[in-house]
Order: sequence, then structure tokens, then C-alpha cells
Amino acid sequence: MYSATKIRTGRLGVVLCRHLSSAEISTALRPFYFSVHPDLFGKYPEQRKTNENSLQQLSALIEAQQSSRTMSIPALSFYLRKKDMPEGHFKLVKIKLNGNNVRETVVKVLSACDISTGYVDKIPTNTIKTEFSKQDFAKAYQEYNDEFEKVSHMKRKVEEKKAINNIVNWIHENSELAKEKYESTKATRDHVHSLTEDLCKSYGIKEVKYDSGWNISHIRGALQSLVSLASQHSKDMINLKGRTIALGQFTGVSLDGDVFLNIIDVRNEWLSLIKKVSQQDGALSQIPNYEKALSTILRDIHICRRKFMPKVSAIQYCNHLRQLITSIGDFYGQGKKFPSSVPDSLSKYEIVVEPEAGPLMVSPTGQFITPSSCPADELVTFIANHLDEATLLLTEYSINKHVEKALYIEVKERYGLLELHKDDSITPALMIMCCQRLLTRIDKLNTKLRGNILYVTHYYSVLSEGVLCIPWDFK
Repeated sequence: MYSATKIRTGRLGVVLCRHLSSAEISTALRPFYFSVHPDLFGKYPEQRKTNENSLQQLSALIEAQQSSRTMSIPALSFYLRKKDMPEGHFKLVKIKLNGNNVRETVVKVLSACDISTGYVDKIPTNTIKTEFSKQDFAKAYQEYNDEFEKVSHMKRKVEEKKAINNIVNWIHENSELAKEKYESTKATRDHVHSLTEDLCKSYGIKEVKYDSGWNISHIRGALQSLVSLASQHSKDMINLKGRTIALGQFTGVSLDGDVFLNIIDVRNEWLSLIKKVSQQDGALSQIPNYEKALSTILRDIHICRRKFMPKVSAIQYCNHLRQLITSIGDFYGQGKKFPSSVPDSLSKYEIVVEPEAGPLMVSPTGQFITPSSCPADELVTFIANHLDEATLLLTEYSINKHVEKALYIEVKERYGLLELHKDDSITPALMIMCCQRLLTRIDKLNTKLRGNILYVTHYYSVLSEGVLCIPWDFK
């Protein structure tokens, strides 16, 4: 896509000042993607989540800049894999991006990561080309995708050679190590508990919680910073009375009214939110009205939120709802309608509205997931074409969630686990299969797993705080 302004004409045609094309952006950022791609951080959930969140925001910003729209985002954080750093060690960079110039954004991202900007520097700022070739973008994206797939394939081959082919042997080898790590972090956990209790008692905070993906030492450091901030600005802390504080991936008031503080943000950003938290509450009170309006124009479809949907503030969510409502309103204003195959009421179906850079899809639990920027024509067609799929998945989920809960309790009790958790991406159907297979090995694993914390995900690992990670499809 070109965002161009005519500056003069001549025999060669119209000379344009333009942004980088999508193909040029894809090519320029390719080495950056290979340093931060979430698939490269499978064993490091904290770094993977950070990079996923930042890549989503970067994508949305570039899309807005290409469309000549102004968009403000917080500083983006990325963990970089470096060849000269040992396994498990990463470089953390924070990139502040402002303005509406795509070229400037790409150069800033590359420079912050110590990646050459030579390719961008050679691209002229003026061009006589007047339209963007979708074929060029498709080709560039396919080349990048193919190249990344080759790297991923090679990585998988290496991993397969080292793959664990027997969960019984792996747990026998690592369960004691996990318990030792858990005991070694007891003092840190106790300190975290003490800090949260002090915050609640001193400032009337209802609860302090944090994302499980963070290392416990990071949580302690963040809490210490919050305690220090609170002591210096005790008058402002009254704004948090009766509120739930959550340490996580963004700074803002969540859709549930929780006050989120991004662990990697500076304290001034926390203080800014605490001082004006009531302003965000105003947006929170408007959400039910927007959701009701959207439901009404989509034939009473139920507006939902995914448990693990991308974190957004109440203000951002209101903007997303308003954007989609406007698009659908224009759809009706043009005299368009739902296809006759769609029932008059969609009240038994669910839809989730996510940020502009999100996917248009049916989730594994049967919910329609749409980005707020989705054109109304495309959304209506997608809903009409996927009603059967959504019905099937919703029915399956309504059954599976009860089965999963029962198996979860049984596995935890029979194995004597301290805790049992799963990754966001593990659906109830996958968790059911995992629990059923775990129970078939009760005679071989019972004593070894007792007293451990088990985390079901896609890989084997023993985390620093003593959590045993196993893949749901273990052998």
C-alpha cells in the first residue's frame, strides 16, 4: 500500500512521496522477525508473551501509518535472541515509536536492535510508481514465510533428535530437581506474599495478582517498586482503594476493572495511571452500552470476551466496539442485509471484538473472533458461512468444559499435585486427552509427581521456580 502525495508532473509521469510498501517493510524487517519471532521462545513463556504482544501492536501501528491514520502506542518491548549469548539469555530492548512515518518506524526498530538499515536507506523517498502491486506483497510475504519455515523445520529436526520419548523417564529424572527449585524460591515467594499483604493493608487494595508467565523474582522486583512508589505518593494511592492490582503485560484498567501495571514499564507510567484511574472508569461504565448496541445490530448475538484475549484498556476496547458499530451501521445504511440463510436471531452464538491487528476466525470454543477493523461485508459473510462450524464447536465446548473440570480435579488429587495449570493455547479438548493419558500412568508416576507443580503446554522444561512443564501430547 502506498500513502502518497502528488508533488509534480512531467514526461515521466506523476512523482510521488510515499511510505514504504508492504513488500519493502516485510523485507526490511525480516532479520528483526528472525530475532523476535514468538516461535523461537517456546521454552520461555514470559519472553514469548512479551514479543507476541509487542508484535501485535507494531503491526497495528504500521497498518495505521500506511493508511495515513494517527495511532499512539506505548513503548514496545522485545526480547532478542543473540548468537553470542548462551541458551536462555536474551537482550531486552524498549522502542518508543511516535509519528506517522512508516520509514521512520522501520528504521527505529532496526536501529534499536542493532540491525543494519542499509536496505531501507537505499530505497528512494520519491517514486513514479502510482499503485501498489498486491502480487509483489504476496510474493515477498511468501518468501519470508518459506524462509522462516525452513529455519523452523531445521530447528524441529534438531529438537526431534533430543526429544523426550517417554514422559515416565523424564519425570523420574526431573521431579526431584523441580522440588529443589521450588524449595529454593520459598523465601522469594514468602517475600512476595508479604509485600502483597502490606500493600492491601496499607492502602485498602482488594487484591494483588500477577500473570503466571512471569518469573517470581521479577514479580518481587515489581512489587518492591510499587511499594516504594506508594510510600512516596501515598496520597495518590487512595485511588486504588477497593481495587484489584494486576502485574502483567500492559498498563491500564482492564475490561474487568482491574488496574494493570506492566512489569517492564517505568514507575512514572504506573503513577500516571494511578493518578487518573477514575478517567478510565468512565470508559468502563460505557462498555455495557456499546456491547448492547453491537449485539442489537448483529441480531442479538452475545458479545463476549475471551479469557485469554489480548490485554487492552477499557478506553481501547470502547474504541474497538465503536469502530465496528460504525462499520456495521454503514453496512445497513447502504441498504445491505444479512443473507437469507442466517436466522433472525443469533442469540445462541458469541462474538469477541479484539484489536485491529487480530484475526477473523472461529475459536476452538466456537466463538466468532473479529478485529475491530474488519469490514462489515466481510464479517457478515464470514458469520453466515461459519454458523455450522460455530454451532458444532460451541456444543463440543459446553460438554468438554465440564469433563475437563472433573478430570482436572481427579488428576490433581490422585497425583497429589500442589498445583495444575495449562497454557492459554491448550483447549479443553486437548486438556482432556492429556489428563486421561496421565491417569493411565498413575502407577508409574504417582510417587514422583506428588508435591510438584505441573504445567501443561507444548514442551518439556523445568522452570526456575520449580514448575514441571510437559507437552499435552507427551509420549
